[in-house]
Amino acid sequence: MFHPDKDFRLIVLDTLTEEGKSISSLSKDLNKKGLKINRLLLTGYLRALTDLKIVREKIVPPAKIYIPIKGREQDFYQMIGERARELFPGERVEHVILYSMNRLFRRAVFVEELARCGIEGNIPGTQASPEQRMEAKKVLVRNGFKVPDSSRAYVLEEPIFEKDYVLLLESITLVSHDAFYLVKETKQTKLTL
Repeated sequence: MFHPDKDFRLIVLDTLTEEGKSISSLSKDLNKKGLKINRLLLTGYLRALTDLKIVREKIVPPAKIYIPIKGREQDFYQMIGERARELFPGERVEHVILYSMNRLFRRAVFVEELARCGIEGNIPGTQASPEQRMEAKKVLVRNGFKVPDSSRAYVLEEPIFEKDYVLLLESITLVSHDAFYLVKETKQTKLTL
């Protein structure tokens, strides 16, 4: 599944090498990939990425070289998969991922989405009904994703994973905003039974 608008930042970061590239070099490489971007727009985009501390600007007269700071960033699916594996090692991680994605997106989840989270092969849950699959496909297609007709979708509606879902979303929020320092550390002073 490819979303042409939302993946542009990742395409730019993948095209920039560790040594960096000038605007003209980056523009040529993007043209080879079929993305024809006005160089003035590309310059503004790279300056915005510089302001966001995603790329670093290095002046090598007569050009400016743009170098990625963080390397390749994760998309949302990869982040869910990685955080779930850190929090829930073992066999139930696939269940937590599928349940969390069902709850978060409020729809069935396709095999390709689960693969981006790192789940392949034996998928937990049940295959979505034709109506659930069609509704999920409408959401993705409306937003520019391409979903093959043969793609299967899954649901997992077991409330036993609700606490895991909340814990996963809390963790993703704190990690993505680097806000763990704001969390109160608690110490148990009484033994509770």
